[in-house]
Amino acid sequence: MNSYPELKSVTPLDNHCLVLVFGGHEKRLYDFKPNLSHKFYRQLSEINLFKKVVVNNGEIEWTTGQDFCPHTLYEDSTPMA
Repeated sequence: MNSYPELKSVTPLDNHCLVLVFGGHEKRLYDFKPNLSHKFYRQLSEINLFKKVVVNNGEIEWTTGQDFCPHTLYEDSTPMA
């Protein structure tokens, strides 16, 4: 079983990407656009709703009820300088 650093913060960008900061100040970029084709996340195509993302107990969630697994965010994101 892999051990992942804890997700500390999330910053939404205008292009439906997320800047993620994990424990140890590791900064990563996650492109959320491919998820918008799924019915559960389609509502987040509206950028103003997408930008209402927060970290709650190490996971991200939106005010509209969607959430997303932090392990997937970590595995599928790219490191930022």
